[in-house]
Amino acid sequence: MSQVPEAGVASAVGNSPNYRVTSSNRVADARILVVDDSPLMLTVIARHLRNYGFTNISEAADGREALAIALEWRPDIVLTDLIMPNMDGFELCQRLRGNASFKDIPILVLTGMDKSDDRSAVFSAGATDLITKPIDRLELIGRIRVHLDHLYLIKRLSEFQKNMDQELRLARSMQESLLPSKAVIAEIEAAYPVAIGSHYEASQGLGGDLWGLVPLENGKLKVFSADFSGHGVGSALNTFRLHTFMSNGTGQAESPAAWMAQLNEYLCSVLPIGQFATMFCAVIDFDAGEVVHASAGVPSQLLSGSAAHEPFHLIDGTGYPLGLIGDATYEEERSRFAPGSGLIMYSDALIETPDPPRQVFTPEGLAEFVNLKGRDMDCRLIPSEIVSYLQSKAKQKPDDDLTIISLFHRAANTGGDHLQPADGEAS
Repeated sequence: MSQVPEAGVASAVGNSPNYRVTSSNRVADARILVVDDSPLMLTVIARHLRNYGFTNISEAADGREALAIALEWRPDIVLTDLIMPNMDGFELCQRLRGNASFKDIPILVLTGMDKSDDRSAVFSAGATDLITKPIDRLELIGRIRVHLDHLYLIKRLSEFQKNMDQELRLARSMQESLLPSKAVIAEIEAAYPVAIGSHYEASQGLGGDLWGLVPLENGKLKVFSADFSGHGVGSALNTFRLHTFMSNGTGQAESPAAWMAQLNEYLCSVLPIGQFATMFCAVIDFDAGEVVHASAGVPSQLLSGSAAHEPFHLIDGTGYPLGLIGDATYEEERSRFAPGSGLIMYSDALIETPDPPRQVFTPEGLAEFVNLKGRDMDCRLIPSEIVSYLQSKAKQKPDDDLTIISLFHRAANTGGDHLQPADGEAS
């Protein structure tokens, strides 16, 4: 004797093992809310759900009752009729979508509508999918499983993203701790006749830029800036490698050229093939009023001799990048660095935003900008002024990590807020 189809549900294959969920499957534990003003339809749909392994089912006779249950029970998926008293399926969809807790929940509408305008209105109200009446049991179960799998995938991805965000925030905090803090900069400014400003921004949360200040004997101060190839996690790990080597007592030569040779030898031994770092290093002798500097493949940095009337000029940044040639050597250059002198160091992202030839700054343009605007301001603000101008013109963030450091030799009896002329020179 053939089975009589139940009201509103088309006859289909029975409890197919291909569709039945098991208690070990997360889908089987899903909370399913069924909404229909027909007690018979509620009974039929709930029976089919249970026959295919779903056991966590709640029923509601209209949208108002369903909304109350949803707010308290937090279903994973909603099956709802459209035409119901008190609150219909359209309003139920809208009310659920208006609650942030239900923005991702699948809402499957059971309807006999066949006009495209009517079906479009259902989706506009917030429905995820439509199941046409009379309902095929296998289609019902199949669509429920598809939408639940999709929901759980979204949840897993969201949890993964949340965990990754937490890990990246921690890693970013750790990396930024490698850079001189405000407290460290204040200590350096108290110990040396110097005023320091800085800006650091990683292009992807983590970056490959590193800069630092190293007090030396005899009142000298070493300042350096390094930029690893690439960006993101890989280049960030390289900054930790370099910082650890710098901090472990080895590779502490006072001479910039000798120090770079030591760092180059180390990086050649640890960096994967094809990775490297560019670097600029300067040692300032305040008593002698001079600076010794060396470069390893950086853009031309900026240096001014002293006093407001002596402009910034470009200093050579050529040299072998670190980590490519094990026996590379580096050249030093000695320049005057009296009170009023300034040094501006920057990574290549500054002169590559946007990509050349449309970049806002060239090295020559940067020197002109600083000479026109930087000499009359608090020298600590020069990095932020450069960044503000870059942002106003580029209308985009740099694709690479951006570091800018301004360091000025202030007169010993000043607070270092503005550039001061050397003794006997005109202001």
